[in-house]
Amino acid sequence: MGINPQNGSSKMKKINIFSLESIFLFLFLVAFPFGQIIRLSFDFAGTNVPLQPLDIVVGLGAIYSIFFQKSKSKIFEYLRFFLSIAAFSFAVSIVTFGNEALYGAFYLIRLFSYLLFLNYVWNFVKKSESGRRLLFDSLLAVSTISAVFGWVQFVLIPDLKPFFVYDWDMHLFRLAGTFLDPTFLGIIIVFGLILSIYRYTQDGNKKYLVITAFLLISLAFTYSRASYLAFLAGVSAIVILKKKYRKILLWGVGLLIIAMLLPTARNRSIELTRTFSISSRLNNYAEAYSLFKRFPIFGVGYNNMCVARNKYVGVESYASHACSGSDSSLLLILATTGIIGFMIFLGSVFGGFKLLGNSSELYPVVAISAALFVHSLFSNSLFFPWVMGYVIVLLGASFKE
Repeated sequence: MGINPQNGSSKMKKINIFSLESIFLFLFLVAFPFGQIIRLSFDFAGTNVPLQPLDIVVGLGAIYSIFFQKSKSKIFEYLRFFLSIAAFSFAVSIVTFGNEALYGAFYLIRLFSYLLFLNYVWNFVKKSESGRRLLFDSLLAVSTISAVFGWVQFVLIPDLKPFFVYDWDMHLFRLAGTFLDPTFLGIIIVFGLILSIYRYTQDGNKKYLVITAFLLISLAFTYSRASYLAFLAGVSAIVILKKKYRKILLWGVGLLIIAMLLPTARNRSIELTRTFSISSRLNNYAEAYSLFKRFPIFGVGYNNMCVARNKYVGVESYASHACSGSDSSLLLILATTGIIGFMIFLGSVFGGFKLLGNSSELYPVVAISAALFVHSLFSNSLFFPWVMGYVIVLLGASFKE
């Protein structure tokens, strides 16, 4: 990041984590690795609505930014177009779904909060260049701690079948961690791997080799094929951008070797050649696409997937963790905001990349974006609160204007 260690350390002393300008970011980083184990909820019109402590912290940071931070980052100027179409699609959906659409309003508020949180992070970094490096290292730390918690779960609770009564999937002998889902833990580990590899290519510190090796083994034991592909996509992006083929490709080859050596005989659900999940994923794609065909212009409204699914596809409990999502984030955008929202979303993303130019921050942002894009084809990871938060902090720390 081009920070002089001595100057950086002197500036670090000026960062007061208990200031309102930084406390919510600090709380975000502390709450992050605890995932779903401190999940909250409240009743709304007879429906159980989930509320994560992470959402509360991000919401408070967003509110502070609205009222007390006049400076806005340029990347937010692009993202606000998608916010606008998401809000418009939701307003239109009230005509179709009436009061039922109010359930989707909570997801819309969450989207607003996380995107507005970007300005909170950006203002923090703008006042201290050393804060940029601090946040990059903090993101790597939360990925590593999340992986450590995954191993604690793997040793103490290898079978997650007891959580099935709370609408969680039954995972056996897989790292799921505090997210209770190997796929989502997998993408958080992938983000950490990309940052660790990037750090190593920047300064050659061997501690990043140790972190990378630990995270690579942890990723392998999630048995998440979507996360494997995401990692390979992220590594490929770094290879193309930095043109350091040998060193970086070794990590991709390393993952493939570890994956082939993984023990799978004890459980059919961890076989890398398993096919039983493919049909359910294809059915999920078909459901989302059928909703898009009904409302192709502005969609069913962000995020009325659960309401629309119950009305047009089949009855599904609002308590289900899959009801308001899709196994493809891109299909979710199409179904909830229509083709208009989808085009605006793509325009916002590409517009944001242009702002980075040829800065050093381009590499991890593009690599993590590539990994997330691939992963989001197989899971609704793009709108998973922890993934959204991770990426928002990364963007806030990367853009200088």
